[in-house]
Amino acid sequence: MKKVLALLVCGTLCLSTLAGCGAAGAGEQSEGTSEAAETVIEDESGIEYNGKNKLAMFGPLTGDNMQYGEKIRNGAELALNQFNEEHGTSFVIEFSDDKGDSNEAVNLANKIVSDNQVFCALAGYGSSCAMATAPTFDEAGMLLIGVAASHADFPGMGEYVFPIPMNSEQESIAFAEAMKEYCGVGKLAILYQNTDHGVQTCEVIRDTWESYGGEVVVYESFVPGETTDFSATLSKVKNASPDIFYVSAAYNDAAQIFLQANQLDLDAQYVGPGMCVTEDFTELVGSEIDGTYILSSTPCFMPSVLESSDLDEKTLNFIEAYEEAYDETPDGYAAQGYDAVNIVLESVLAAGTTDVPAVTEQISAIREYNGVSGYNMSYNENKEMNKGIYVFQMENGNFVQVN
Repeated sequence: MKKVLALLVCGTLCLSTLAGCGAAGAGEQSEGTSEAAETVIEDESGIEYNGKNKLAMFGPLTGDNMQYGEKIRNGAELALNQFNEEHGTSFVIEFSDDKGDSNEAVNLANKIVSDNQVFCALAGYGSSCAMATAPTFDEAGMLLIGVAASHADFPGMGEYVFPIPMNSEQESIAFAEAMKEYCGVGKLAILYQNTDHGVQTCEVIRDTWESYGGEVVVYESFVPGETTDFSATLSKVKNASPDIFYVSAAYNDAAQIFLQANQLDLDAQYVGPGMCVTEDFTELVGSEIDGTYILSSTPCFMPSVLESSDLDEKTLNFIEAYEEAYDETPDGYAAQGYDAVNIVLESVLAAGTTDVPAVTEQISAIREYNGVSGYNMSYNENKEMNKGIYVFQMENGNFVQVN
């Protein structure tokens, strides 16, 4: 892998893939869910299941964030199926739609903890849903993996709680460092979505930038899903004459913001977050914003990136298996789902049991984990994980890795 900016991060996920298995639809259960769990407990692995061989994942399979939930689900499903095939195990996974709503996630959490066959829950997307459910799982003594929970407080919400993505605070510091390296220290304008994640990350970027001696000339928020015309804010940004324009938003909002900024002839270096590293984003912007930097703590597997990066055999095998199973290119969220399940199952295999304290001990001891959603990953004593970030740049409407 090419040189990367190494930083502290939280959590990673691991999965395996079984070529030819199809994606379960929204609200559906994947192959080998609750019915199989009732009948299949013994296998050739020698693992002591004690009646528990089920993982339960909840995430947005409908609603504004369904594209993230679906990719995570696909990666998780592939991981579990491949792991079972390789090791002769009898794990099953059940998926539920929380619609991206914290209240719905809590309702699902209560159902999950009442299922005696579940030993591990996986929050499929977002810190808010993962954190809302953490007390329920902690009280039940159940393992909780935050597949896309980057809030800095999440790891401390229970003894058996582990995040997968990079800690949002450390990620934000890494993003500021990358902007300093690739753009130089100057005047920075920040436009961010008014969510917990947007507020938390951009506050850190702002403070870190000012610690470098840079100036934040605009610091504005917007309501995602409601704001479509950004002209007033963008005019304010243009009048401030920033050197760098950083947008923290989901890919659809970020695309509209950058395109509208182009229409106003905003002369600044555009920079966006990892939420933009999707084919959907490139389809929206085309080559209109070539030169834009995209910073991400998760990888990208689009053809243009594969040509500009050096991936190991495990990652290449993951990409091939995912494409065969789902007839699409995986993204960083699919990779996180893949890694999350594999970390759990490999830890169970090492412990020889699905007993939660024993599995937790194995996860906590992970050092330099070879995943597909990052590199050199390892948990620290606070259940955060060391990891680097990726720097991509738009060229001819595609992402190219530059670090």
